Amino acid sequence: MYRYIVEPLYVKSDKDVLAADFYHPQTKEPPAVIVMAHGLAALRQFKLQQYAKAFAQAGYAVMVFDYRYWGGSTGRPREMVLLKHQLNDWRTMIEHVAARKSIDASRIVLWGTGLSGGYVLNLAAELPQIRAVIAQVPFVDGAETAKLYPLQQLPKALKLSSQDYMGAKVGLEAKRLPVVDANSFSFFPGANSQQGYLSIVQPDYYWSGEIPARALLQLIRYRPISMVEQIRCPVLFIAAQYDTVSPIESSRACATQIAPHVQYHEWQMQHFDIYHNKYFDKAIQTQIAFLNQYIGVKP
Repeated sequence: MYRYIVEPLYVKSDKDVLAADFYHPQTKEPPAVIVMAHGLAALRQFKLQQYAKAFAQAGYAVMVFDYRYWGGSTGRPREMVLLKHQLNDWRTMIEHVAARKSIDASRIVLWGTGLSGGYVLNLAAELPQIRAVIAQVPFVDGAETAKLYPLQQLPKALKLSSQDYMGAKVGLEAKRLPVVDANSFSFFPGANSQQGYLSIVQPDYYWSGEIPARALLQLIRYRPISMVEQIRCPVLFIAAQYDTVSPIESSRACATQIAPHVQYHEWQMQHFDIYHNKYFDKAIQTQIAFLNQYIGVKP
């Protein structure tokens, strides 16, 4: 087990600054680096630190960051979700770590969960320098995810999203939609999703629980599955059999398209179980084994 230090960093991305934590293990040789960010509407403090600590103790450097408009990063309006901007923030952080002399830039790993699991698959298909990818319960097909949305609530949610999108064009204040709500339409509808999402929220950090509704239209149109055939690096893909956010059928189809470069695991859990208890422990063991197999630690 390696000792490590955590360095707070601020990295410029377009006109804004991204807040990050850089975990650096005390190895003699420059370590491989894992770039991490959270899924929809979440901060880096929402359970990502436990993954970063485990990877650093195993000998891997880790860069975990907040998207612009979120957490310690700058940008207004606050708590805005723009998929194009978030993908650009990933590219910014990848460029940043690649330029750091303290790490091995030939061994960059992308790690994502939920929506960011879709991002890392998207980026691995685009960027040839990525050495490996870990995607846990990834969002891979917005069109299929939309089919899980309660049919009686979907028209109202889409109407609000469209109104917010058009209002933004003329400078109107954002119409916001709850991230989770068991009794009304939201980004993650249903009691299971509400309980699961709130289980990862860290109450010491500001989080309103609402984001501009225009993001719903973006999510429905976002389909990383359409790009994954271009991936040529090793991918660890962990899916939840009882996922109510990303349909298990979409995960299976996506993994099939990544083959033969994918290690696919399907566990009997729900979407948010992987952050807790036995499934978190299992995830760490599986992910470190994957990293040691394809990346390795130089003491």
